This record gives sequence, C-alpha cells and structure tokens, in this order.
Amino acid sequence: MAQHPPVSLVPKLSIGLPVYNAEEFLPQALDCLLVQTFRNFEIIISDNASTDRTPQICREYVSRDSRIRYFRSDRNLGLVANFNRTFELSAAPLFKWAAHDDLHRSHYLESCVRLLDEDPAAVLAHSGTAFIGDDGQAFPFESDTGTYVDPKTGARQRPDSPTIGDSPIAVERFWHVLARARWGSHMFAVMRREALQRTHLLPNFAGSDRAMLAELALLGRFRAVPERLFLKRFHAGVSWALNQRELKSFLSTDGKAYSRRARQLKAFFSAPSGKPVGILTKATCTAMVAVHCAKITAQMLARKEARNAAQGTVWRSKTEVSA
Repeated sequence: MAQHPPVSLVPKLSIGLPVYNAEEFLPQALDCLLVQTFRNFEIIISDNASTDRTPQICREYVSRDSRIRYFRSDRNLGLVANFNRTFELSAAPLFKWAAHDDLHRSHYLESCVRLLDEDPAAVLAHSGTAFIGDDGQAFPFESDTGTYVDPKTGARQRPDSPTIGDSPIAVERFWHVLARARWGSHMFAVMRREALQRTHLLPNFAGSDRAMLAELALLGRFRAVPERLFLKRFHAGVSWALNQRELKSFLSTDGKAYSRRARQLKAFFSAPSGKPVGILTKATCTAMVAVHCAKITAQMLARKEARNAAQGTVWRSKTEVSA
C-alpha cells in the first residue's frame, strides 16, 4: 500500500524519480533538483531492485534532505510499472517525473509552477530542451537548423518544440502530440495531479509517453517557457538504443508477448474516450490517428523499397563484376 504523508505535510509538488542501477548519473540529478529556486516539493525515489550502489546513494541523500522519500522493490518490476509507482506513491496537487540521467536548470520548477498558477486551465508546464552528453556538457547548437549536433557521432537531433500542445483547441493539441512529439519530452513536465489521474498513465509499450500526452492534450493546454531549462542526456545506456527484444524486457518483466503496434493503436484510438470533448472532436481525433498511421505505414514501405532497390543494385554490380 502507498505510504502517503499526512495531509498537513503534503507539499505543492511531488517529483517521481524511478531508478534502476542509476549510480553513474543519480547524484547529479538529485543535486540539480535540491538546489531548485522553488523548494516546496518532495522527491519520491522508487528503486527497481538495483544491484549497484544506487541504494547507498539514495539513503545518503535521504539522510541529508528530509524532502526525499526512498522506496525499494524486492524485484525488478520493469520501467513502466516503476514510473507509474512513483505517481501512486505521491499526493501533491502537482506532479513531475524526473529521469535519473537528465538535469534541470535551477529555476526550472519555479518557471513551470508559475505558469500553472497563472493559467488554471493548463494541465502541464514545461520548458525548452537542450541535449547534453554523458559528461553533462551541452551539445553544440545550430541556430539555422534548430538542431543539436552529437559531438561523438555527428548526428543532428532536433528537440521537441516547447510549443507542442500550446493551443486553446483540443484537436490541435492532440495532433501536436501525435505528429510532433518525437521525444515525448513533455512527459517530464510539471503536471496537475487531477489531470494525470484522468489518463491511463503509462501503458506498457515503447513510446507510451506520447499516448499519455495525447490523453492530457484533450484535457487542457500545455504551457512552456522557451528557455532551455530541461537538459536531456544522451549516453550509451539510454533505453531507445536497445533493440525491440531488449526494450520489451526493460519496460516490463512480466514476460508476456504482445504486439507493440496493436497496443499503440489501442492507446491512441481510445485516448478521446471519457475526455470532456464533444463527439465531433472525438471523431476528428480518431480520423487523425488513422491518417497518421497511414502516413507512417507509407513511409515504412517507401524505406523498405529503397533498401530493396539498393540491395538489388549492389547484387547486380557484383554479378556484372563476376561475369
């Protein structure tokens, strides 16, 4: 059973910090949260049966700051269940997830809470995003392309725009999440608890953060400050670097076989259900999901044909040489 603090002691914001073998980056994540200019918060750490120094690090920080609460599972529940558990253990009217490897500028929380205080109709508040490496240093930014350049690989990466979901029209917000939220960075925003409770939280499949954001988009407006106060870290152990089989076992340890595509479609098609929007809006959202799926399928088929064509060219070239 969740252990909640007495009502009189509930802070304004709960920060859910799910961890598993997080010793490399966890101290940095905690340090940047504990020096935030907004201080009326608690940090709920849910340890997914870590086997490294994570428990020792957590207990050390608990002894140093009374705002930190530490919970440890007897077995690894998988990432999705652990993320959802931190919300279930919280009680504050505002909630935020924090990843053990990401960082925040010192006035991130203050900026987000202010936006929500100023706009009661908003369901979440975030900021612009910068990409950093395993050393914590920001990637070089190209202003003409709006992309960050990974100094190790030379790859250009574009962060999610802070304007995603910033529309008074529900179907526009829904489309923003569906078509523009590549990284799902807004799931690490400061959110209203009452809105998050009206979603299914994180379903068990890769990319489920966007499904949850799609539900939130139908409940209210997303707000964000343009400053890059959220720092998303790229490193060798990030989940999106895993193959599909590894990712499934990382997300959940129940061992059940399932179709990621089927769960994804179910989550997006059912997102409008039970939301305070009209029949026309719900029908439009359903049509948007269908159109987006058709577009993605067409792109996948085009890439497959291009690969097959390239392989055929190589085969013909080898045949001509051998002849």
